[in-house]
This record gives sequence, structure tokens and C-alpha cells, in this order.
Amino acid sequence: MALSMISLAALVASPTVAAADRSTYALFRLDPLGIGSDVVDQLERLLRVEMERVLGASLPARSELDKVLATNKKLAGCTADPECLAPIARALKAQRIVAGNVGGLADSYVVNLKLVDADGRELRRVTATLRGSQEELIEEIRVAAFRLVAPEKIRGNIAILSDVAGAKVELDGQPLGITPIAQPVMDLAVGVHKLGVTRDGFTPFTEDVPVRFEKTTQVVVRQTATKVSWRQKLAGNGDHPIYTRWWFWTATAVVAVGVGIGIGFGIPKQSAIDCATRMCP
Repeated sequence: MALSMISLAALVASPTVAAADRSTYALFRLDPLGIGSDVVDQLERLLRVEMERVLGASLPARSELDKVLATNKKLAGCTADPECLAPIARALKAQRIVAGNVGGLADSYVVNLKLVDADGRELRRVTATLRGSQEELIEEIRVAAFRLVAPEKIRGNIAILSDVAGAKVELDGQPLGITPIAQPVMDLAVGVHKLGVTRDGFTPFTEDVPVRFEKTTQVVVRQTATKVSWRQKLAGNGDHPIYTRWWFWTATAVVAVGVGIGIGFGIPKQSAIDCATRMCP
């Protein structure tokens, strides 16, 4: 599965994320495990671009790394061992360094990444399964970069489209508002959230909603009137769900474009371990 350099150019042109972490970083390399080095080289370039975007700062160039390794054969043979990575970080004048490997299986890649400080302490570990189109691979690398160096910035959104006005909305057991919820619910942690919508006289709605990184998950909430009086009232008024009205979709589209988000479902197949709170194996 080849990754085009056009995709890399598009990433370089993307806006950077302002850096909150003032630590200096370096990227060692990704080692191939049973797959072609050309694929790993391209994934490594993607990771470099995404780390620089997340951090809002440039990493030491590959040429600088090569100079350090040329003076020490032992360091040149490093993999992702923290004790071996620490002197490389210090030589590059970086406080933290990233290294890892990439293995292949059928049409998938498994990327293992480590974040190590200049004292040889492993700070964080991320494992990502990459598959699908080039765009999906790029997204997975982006998420992996954020998980590694800025996990607090991994956020997503939910748009709630309800067919009943005046219903109470809860997310993860916390009150969210009353339908219609005109704007997407922003800045949610990536993962699965429990959505509940209730109104007297209508069937309750509950659903586990997946939130993806920098995506807006749309949830269509359908509730049925349980009382004859409500059914007659709705039929007599000719009421239609708010999400069927043209102006609602126009407003939703404006919001999506304005904040630079897309529509999507599912959660990237990634896992992360914070070595400060949980011992890394």
C-alpha cells in the first residue's frame, strides 16, 4: 500500500496547533519489522510532519540525527530502548525523543511508538493499527502523534438531531440541554459517550455514541409518542422533525465548515499507556 507524496505536501500546508508544551522534541526513527523500508520511511515522514504540527515547532532534521549516529556506532544500532535513546536526545539538545517500529500484516500496519525523556525514562507508549485509504492512514498517524505528545488535545464533537422538541438531553449522565440542540456539542473526549433523550409522553432514547478525533458524529434521535393525545396533536399540527427542515441543515453545514470538522463514525484502533501512571511493560 503506497502513500503518495502529494498527501505529505498537503499535510505540510495544514495549519499548526499552538504549542502548550514547551519541551523540545526529536524523532529518532521507525524500524521496519518484516515490511519494506520504503513504506516505513513514508510513515516516518508523516509522523514527523504531524509531530511538528502538534508541537508548533520544528524537530531536529534527519541530517542532524545522522551526524550524531555517525560518531557512535552503538547509538546507530539503537532501537527503542530508553537507555539508548537518552544520549541521542541529549546530543540533539532535545528533552524528549520518539522512536518505534512498524510491522505489516495483510493490508494493515501496526505502529508501536515510545516517548522517552533525556534521562532515559519512558513517558508514554502508543500502539496504532493502520489500514484503509491514504486519508485514513494519515488520520491514524495524526491521532498517534497527538496521543504521544499532546493527549489532552484529542477531542471530537457530537451533533444531536432530534424529532421531538422540548426533550431533556443528557450526555454521560450530565444535563446537556433541551431539544432542539442547534449547535454541535464540542470538545468531547475521544471514545464512547452515552446519550440519553427523554420527554414525558414519548419513548426514551439511549445510545452509545462514538466520538472521533476532530470529527463530528451525527446522531438522529427518533422518539415515538406513547399517548394518543400527543399522536393526535402531532398529526394535527403537521409537525415534522427539525432535522428535515432545510434551514436546519443549512445551519449545520455552516457550523461544520466554520470549525473545520467532518462527519464520521468509528474510533481509531489505537491504545496508549501513560508510563507515569501505569508501568509500561
